[in-house]
Amino acid sequence: MSERDGARVPLLTQGDLPDEYQYLFGEDVLGELHLFQSMGHVPRAMQAYMRYGTSLWNAGDLSTRERELAILAVSRTLRARYEWHQHVELGREAGITAAEIDAIARDDDCQFPGREQAIMRYASAVATGGVTDPLFEAAAEFTDTETVVGLTMLASHYLMTARILDALAVPIDDEEFVGWAPE
Repeated sequence: MSERDGARVPLLTQGDLPDEYQYLFGEDVLGELHLFQSMGHVPRAMQAYMRYGTSLWNAGDLSTRERELAILAVSRTLRARYEWHQHVELGREAGITAAEIDAIARDDDCQFPGREQAIMRYASAVATGGVTDPLFEAAAEFTDTETVVGLTMLASHYLMTARILDALAVPIDDEEFVGWAPE
C-alpha cells in the first residue's frame, strides 16, 4: 500500500471542487499538494487557511531564510514529516545549507547566529506549548513586537497544519520522505 492509499479522506482533484473554488488548485496556487487535496472537502475553509498562511509568511521582519528556519524547527520539534519534507527544499532555496538542515534535524542550533537561534527556539517552544519568559525575551530582543507576534502565529499555524496532516493521514507528495538528514 502506498502512502497515498493510507490517506483517511480521498485526495480531491480540481474537478471535484465547486466551480468557484477550482482556481485554488490552479498552477499558481499550490492546490495540487496532498495537504490541500485533503482540505478540499471544505473548500471555503481551505481558501481561508491558504490566505491566512500566506499572510503569515510576511508577518513582521523575518527574512525568507528566518521564516524557513522557524518552520523547519517546528517540523522537527513535532516530527512532522510532511512539513519537514516540503520545507527542506524551500529552506534550501532560502539559503539554508545541507549542514544547517542536518543541524536542525539533530536539534543543534549552536552554529546559528543569536537571532536565528532565538527564532528557532521560540518557534519550537510555541509548537510544544513551552514558551517561557526567557525564550520570549530572547526572541523579542532580536526582533520587535510585531515580529514576535507574527512568529507566534506562524509557529501556531504550522502546529495546526501538523495536526491536520496527522489526523487525516495525509501522505507526502513525493512518495518517498526526504529524511530527517537529507542529502
